[in-house]
Amino acid sequence: MCLGIPGHVLAPVDTGKQVVLVEVRGQSQQVSASMLLDDPSGPPQAGDWVVVHLGFAMSRMDEAEAQSVLQGLDDLNDMYAGQLDAHASASQVQQPG
Repeated sequence: MCLGIPGHVLAPVDTGKQVVLVEVRGQSQQVSASMLLDDPSGPPQAGDWVVVHLGFAMSRMDEAEAQSVLQGLDDLNDMYAGQLDAHASASQVQQPG
């Protein structure tokens, strides 16, 4: 399964190489926008939202969709964190006292 994460475009970095700076979950990273060369809207600009996968901006998305996906990822994280905590607690071996 592949997972794309919403990224907020901060600025173009290298227009010749189609590289943009995006913020993904509080971390800035440079990604290639070359997959969007044929996009009728042109290259991603500051303020745009894109789906980032393996260092590539794969497609555009609107802010509402991006926020919905990010909330869903937070919900999954919370669900699995609780399961992992419960498993760790149940797995602890009691030391003889």
